[in-house]
Amino acid sequence: MNQELYGTRLYVNYTHLEKNIQYVKKQFPQQGIIAILKANAYGHGDVDMAQKMEELNINYFGVADFEEGLRLRRFGIKGHIMVMNPGLNNLSTIIENHLEPVIYNHEMLHELGVLAQNNTIRTPSNIRIHIKINSGMNRWGFNLLELSGVIKALKQFSNITIVSIYSHFSSAETIEQDVFTKYQTEVLMKAYNLFQSQFDYTINLHLFNSAALLRNFLTTHSTLLRVGILLYGGLPHNDLNPVSELRCAISQIREINSGDSVGYERKFIASGRKKIAIIPFGYADGLQRHWGNGTLKFFHKKQLLPTIGNISMDSCVLDISGIDISVGDDVLYFGKERPIWELANELNTIPYEIMATLSRRIKRVYHY
Repeated sequence: MNQELYGTRLYVNYTHLEKNIQYVKKQFPQQGIIAILKANAYGHGDVDMAQKMEELNINYFGVADFEEGLRLRRFGIKGHIMVMNPGLNNLSTIIENHLEPVIYNHEMLHELGVLAQNNTIRTPSNIRIHIKINSGMNRWGFNLLELSGVIKALKQFSNITIVSIYSHFSSAETIEQDVFTKYQTEVLMKAYNLFQSQFDYTINLHLFNSAALLRNFLTTHSTLLRVGILLYGGLPHNDLNPVSELRCAISQIREINSGDSVGYERKFIASGRKKIAIIPFGYADGLQRHWGNGTLKFFHKKQLLPTIGNISMDSCVLDISGIDISVGDDVLYFGKERPIWELANELNTIPYEIMATLSRRIKRVYHY
C-alpha cells in the first residue's frame, strides 16, 4: 500500500537491523542470541521483525506473554519462543503451542507438574522450560534458598527439559552500581552451578541485557544473550545503526491571533499572532498528554517545533511561526537527525518507553 496514504509512518530499515545483528555475532561469536520481541518488537512490528530475523539465522525469540507467542506462531514463526511472563491459567496453552514458559514461582512449578503428568492435554513429549532466578531485582524469580525444592520437584519428570537458568540485571548501564551488578552475577552463578550439578545435560545460562553487552560486562559467563533494544539501535554506540525513524505529515496549518486558545481546556492562549500546524499523532499513538505545551518538540530542518496546547488522542499542535513549511511536509519525532536517546533525555524518559508505546495503528514501512 502507498505509504503516502498515511500521515504518521514508522520507517524500519532492514539493512540496519542486519548490521546490528552482525555486530552482536562478531563481538560474541560463542554465544547464541535470544532476540526480544516483546511489546510488538519494541514498536517495530513483531511479526515482520521475527520473519526478517529468521532469514538472518536468529532462531530464538523472547516475548512477554502467551498472546505474543501465539501471534508469532500464527504467522509462521518456527524458532524457539521463550514466554517470560506466563500465568497459571495460560501455562497449558503455552505448552500445547510449543512455546517455552519461564517458571518463576512455586505455584507455577506445581501447575507445570500437573501438566507434565496429564495425558489428556495435547502436551508435547518434551516440555522445554526456563527457570528465572531472583538475583536482587525482586520481581519474578526463585530465591537461592528455594532452589533445592525446585530441583527436587523437576527431577520427578523425565519429560521436562530445563533449557536455561537466567536472571536480569537491574542497573548494568550504571557504573556506580557495578558492585551490585557483580553481586547479581554471583547469585546467578551459584544457582546455575547448583542446577547443572543435578542434571546430566547441558543447561544454558543468560543474564546479560543490551546495556551489559555494550559494556562487555562479564559476558563470558553466558551461553545465550538476551538482546532487545540493541538490535533496534536504540542506544548510542558507534557500531550500532538506529533501525527506525518516525515521521508525521502536517495535515493542517492555520494562523491564530492574540487571545485565541489551542486544544482542550484552553491550556494555551496566544499572546500574539502565531502560525500553527496540526499533525495526526496523539496519545493514542504513543505520546503522553502531559508532553504538550512545549515539553515535546518535533524536528524540521535543524529546527525544533514545540507543541502548544494539550496533546489530543489523535493529534497535537505545533508552533511553526516563522518556519517555511507546508501542509503535507514531514516533521520528525525521532530518527537519524534526531536520535531517540536525545528525544528521551528531553522528555525525562528512556528510549525503551518511547519505542514500546508506539501504537499498532501507526503505519510501519519496511525498507532496505
